[in-house]
Amino acid sequence: MRKTFYYISGAALATISIPAMAQDVPAQEPATTEAPAAPTAALAPEQQAQFDAWPEEVKAYYSTLTPDRQELFWRISDENKVTIAALSPEQQTQAWTQIEAQAAGQASTPAPAANPAPATTPTPTAEPAPATEPTTDETMSEEPDASAADPM
Repeated sequence: MRKTFYYISGAALATISIPAMAQDVPAQEPATTEAPAAPTAALAPEQQAQFDAWPEEVKAYYSTLTPDRQELFWRISDENKVTIAALSPEQQTQAWTQIEAQAAGQASTPAPAANPAPATTPTPTAEPAPATEPTTDETMSEEPDASAADPM
């Protein structure tokens, strides 16, 4: 499902970006009211190691995100982190709208049980009876039936 989401997101972004690039009017960045968080504040050691492995443009982009978006940023693959960091601001806004909608959809669905109860199957208590030869009401005769003879 994730790959499908990324394919749809990419197609939507490509479709929207073509008309946006065709316009001669320069786009204005929306004003943000939230202050960005510190880039490496309170990262776990494994997150710090991943952060250090990112390209510089991804690190710079991560530092501009709000704390909520930084949390979501850790959930996406490194390949998609690089892709989002390389997008234009309008495309980034659209991508985040889709990412946040997907995260909200995942949060509203209940998680499956960690250890579901195993299905019970009846266990046989006695061995099945041995197969016997089928009996028929008709007795077989040695003589061939005249009605079954070849008409030719």
